[in-house]
Amino acid sequence: MHSFWGEREGDILRLDADEVAHAVKSLRVETGDVIQVFDGSGDIYIGRVYQVHKKYVLARHIETLENFGAVSGHLHVAIAPTKNVDRIHFFLEKAVEMGIHEISPLISFHSERRHWNEERALRIMKAACTQSRKGRLPLLHSPRTIEALIKEDAAASLACIATCMEAEKQSWVELVQKNPDRPILLLIGPEGDFSAEELALAEAAGYQHVHLGAHRLRTETAGVYAVAAFAQCS
Repeated sequence: MHSFWGEREGDILRLDADEVAHAVKSLRVETGDVIQVFDGSGDIYIGRVYQVHKKYVLARHIETLENFGAVSGHLHVAIAPTKNVDRIHFFLEKAVEMGIHEISPLISFHSERRHWNEERALRIMKAACTQSRKGRLPLLHSPRTIEALIKEDAAASLACIATCMEAEKQSWVELVQKNPDRPILLLIGPEGDFSAEELALAEAAGYQHVHLGAHRLRTETAGVYAVAAFAQCS
């Protein structure tokens, strides 16, 4: 059964315009085919195609799979976009596959990339949802500085910052294991790490200083490691 991004309008399922060409020309979807439609709400809709056109594909709703593919808990990762944008896109894809709930591009003192294409990032995340059968599209914020994030985001009951600095740090894995039901926010910096001032700012705001294991990881690898550890403990 093929999966597509789209929307539900009553009993009608409509594929996104970006999905139509792929559905019609590549996958050769025909009238009578049963398909799955994702809209990021958490539910997956199953429908039977009744109209196929080069500009639209419509299906009649048959069944709803509620809260499909959800990962328990709530993980919000704020991560510095990498200079090579493909690497941060890799993180987005894998994080969605493993069930991350919220993502913030983080602008740090040592950031090499301060702008990115949010529309492209969302397309990658939507594709990851359909490919990994995750019903809910994670919330993607606009880029923010660490100062703005600390001021604006008070939803997490457990906030953490990961660095490579020589200092006393807690294990991210152990911290997640001990707090399975608490919303968690994790800050991951750029290749040059956070500055000492940024670490001090976070710690003053109550953030826990954590490490991501014994190895020194690149930014996107650190993000994937953190999400994988969370998903394993959830």
